[in-house]
Amino acid sequence: MSERSRQTAACERRRHLGGFALAGLAGFGVDAGVLSALLALGCPAGLARVPSFVAAVLTTWAINRTVTFRTSTRATLGEFLRYVFAMGLGLALNYATFLLVLRLSETAAAHPVLALVPATAAGMVVNFLGSRHILHR
Repeated sequence: MSERSRQTAACERRRHLGGFALAGLAGFGVDAGVLSALLALGCPAGLARVPSFVAAVLTTWAINRTVTFRTSTRATLGEFLRYVFAMGLGLALNYATFLLVLRLSETAAAHPVLALVPATAAGMVVNFLGSRHILHR
């Protein structure tokens, strides 16, 4: 591999990581917003997390496909389902961490949005690797 090719690949990896972090931050904001709204309506945290999680996944998928990995083809349901499948381990880890933190922390149990922080962090690396190496090669 030439020096120029290595530099281009390194630049692309940085752009991917930056875009993925931006998508994650936006997804976190959507997740926290929907979760907070549903909690305010009296929905239990574990149940409220399901629609907040779906909204966050839709947000991160849209940003990752257009900004992070610059996918130029038209979005399809099949692509979205592949995204959810590829992100499955990270999604499961995220949700399990959320529930675990709620159970172990009285503070998080009283303020469930706080449990999103470690939950999001737990799934982020797995999701990045899945996106980069499975979906958007």
